[in-house]
Amino acid sequence: MPARNQWWDDVIKTDTANYYRTAEQARKDNGSRKPPSSGKKGAYIWGDRVRVLESRPGVTRVSGRNVELWVNNRHLGGEPLLEVYVIDVGQGDGLLVVTPDGHNIMVDGGNTRSFQNGGKNAADFVDWKFFKDYVSFADRNDLNQTKIQLDAMIATHNDIDHFGGLFDLIDQDEKDRAELDCKAVTAEVVYHAGLSWWFNGRDSRGRAKRSLGHTDSGCYTKLLGNRSSALDAVAKIDDPDLDTLSGSWGQFIQAATKLKRKSGSPSAITRLSTATHDYLPGFEPADGKCAIRLLGPVENQVNGVPGLKKFPDGDSKNTNGHSVVLRLDYGERRILLTGDLNTHSQNHIMDYYGANFLAEYKSDVAKGCHHGSHDVSYRFLEGMRPLCTVISSGDAETYDHPRPTIVAASAITGRRLVDHERDSLICPMIYITEVAQSVAITNVGEMKEYPTPRPPFEANKPTGADNVYNTEDEMARFRLFLGTSQSTPFHWPRLDIAKVVRGLRYGLINIRTDGQRLFFAQMEESGEDWAFTSLSPEQIAEAR
Repeated sequence: MPARNQWWDDVIKTDTANYYRTAEQARKDNGSRKPPSSGKKGAYIWGDRVRVLESRPGVTRVSGRNVELWVNNRHLGGEPLLEVYVIDVGQGDGLLVVTPDGHNIMVDGGNTRSFQNGGKNAADFVDWKFFKDYVSFADRNDLNQTKIQLDAMIATHNDIDHFGGLFDLIDQDEKDRAELDCKAVTAEVVYHAGLSWWFNGRDSRGRAKRSLGHTDSGCYTKLLGNRSSALDAVAKIDDPDLDTLSGSWGQFIQAATKLKRKSGSPSAITRLSTATHDYLPGFEPADGKCAIRLLGPVENQVNGVPGLKKFPDGDSKNTNGHSVVLRLDYGERRILLTGDLNTHSQNHIMDYYGANFLAEYKSDVAKGCHHGSHDVSYRFLEGMRPLCTVISSGDAETYDHPRPTIVAASAITGRRLVDHERDSLICPMIYITEVAQSVAITNVGEMKEYPTPRPPFEANKPTGADNVYNTEDEMARFRLFLGTSQSTPFHWPRLDIAKVVRGLRYGLINIRTDGQRLFFAQMEESGEDWAFTSLSPEQIAEAR
C-alpha cells in the first residue's frame, strides 16, 4: 500500500492534452482539426494523473500541475504509468520515481539549497508535486492532504551533491523549510549505501578531520547499518568520538533518525548492497507491478563482517564508486539508475557479475554515470546498451561535466535505429538537464525604494514606492559587485548595463512507460508546450 492515498481520479491517455480556460474552448479540441489556441493555458502529457472537479458533456474540469481547467474527454481514460523525473539540481543527482500504483520514491536530492545557483533542489520539486500537482486548490488548507509522504528515500552515497536535497527536506531545524508549501514530511524508510564519513580527530587548528573508516583485507568494514546503528553513530555528534559520523553526512543521518513514518512511528533506516537485498523491500517482482532490482554496491565478506572494496586514488573514488545502483523493471522496460559509478567500481561490478553482467545491466534507459564524468568504463557503457541516456549536470560547476567524449560514448554505445525513409535517427537519444534548462535575461529597468523590506517574490506588483536612480546617468554611477570571486571587471558591472535573470526554467526530464512504450518529455522554453519523443514497442525491438 503506498504511503500516500491515491490522489488521482483519471489519467491522460494522449501524448499531450491541452487545457483551456472554458468548457466551450475545450469542447472544440475534439480531434477533428488542429487543437484551438484560443483560451489554451498549457498542456498535460501522457500519464499525467488528474483529479476530476466537474463533468459536462464532452469535457471535464480537472486539477493537476497547479491548474484547474478544462480538457476534452478524448484525452482522458488512460492507465497510470511508471514515471521517473530526473530533476534539474545543477551539479548533482535528484530523482523522483512514481510507480503505477502510486508509490513515491525519492532517489537523491542534489546539493543543499545554499550551494545551488538557483537556490532550489529536488526538495522544491517534490514539494510542488505533493502540494500543487497532487492536491486541488480546495484541499490545500488540509494538513493531512498536503504532507509529503514518501515510500522510500534513498541516498545513493554520502556526497552532499546527492543527499543535500534530502537533508533540506527532512531537517526540522532548517530555516529554508519555510520556503516549502508542505509543512510535514514522512518517509517509510531511509536507505543508504553504508560507506560513511566518520569523525577522525582534529588538525592543529582544531578543525574536524574525517575518514571513511578503517579497512581490513582491502575493504572498508566500518559501515553504517540500520536504525540502531544510526542512533549510535549520532549519539555524540555535538562532542564526537571516532565512532561518530562527521559533518553534513552526520547531520543528515541525525535528521533521518528523527523522521517519522505515515503511522507516526520512527522511519526505518537500512543499508543496501548486493548481499542485503535482491530487490528493494516491497518492490519484488509481481504481475503488473514495478520491481526495483538492487545491483550495487557490491558487498564482500571480510572475516565474517560485510565490507566494501577500497578502490585506489582517494576517498572520492570510493564514495562515488559504492553508489546504490537500482534497476526499475516494469513490463518489458528497464530503467537503470547508476549513481556516481566510476571506472574502478564499474570494473569491480563487471568482475562480480561475470557472465551475468549483460543480463543484469542492459537497459532501455540509463541515468548517465557521475554527471558525464570522463572516469567511466567504455566496456561498461557497451554493456548497458540503452536507447536513451539522461545526464544530470549543472552550470557554474568546476568539473566541466558532461565531458564531450562521454556524451559521444553514451551515444555510440547505445542501441541504434535509423528511419531510412525519412533519413533521420530515431535512437539512441541523449538528454542533459543543463541543456534542457533555459533562462530569460533582461536589463535592470528601474529601481524603487520601499520603507520596509519586501519579500523576494510577490503575487501582485508592489505599489506605493518611490522611484530612485532611474535616469540613465544616475544608474551609470552605480556598480554591482557580484557574489563570486570578483577577480575580473566582469564581476563589477555598471548598473545601467548589468543583465538580470528574469526567469529560470529548470531542465526537468520526464521519463514514462506503460511497460511497453517509452515516452520522454521536457518543457519548451515558452513554458506552455512540451518537446517529447516516444518509442513504440516495435521500434524498441528493432533497435540494435
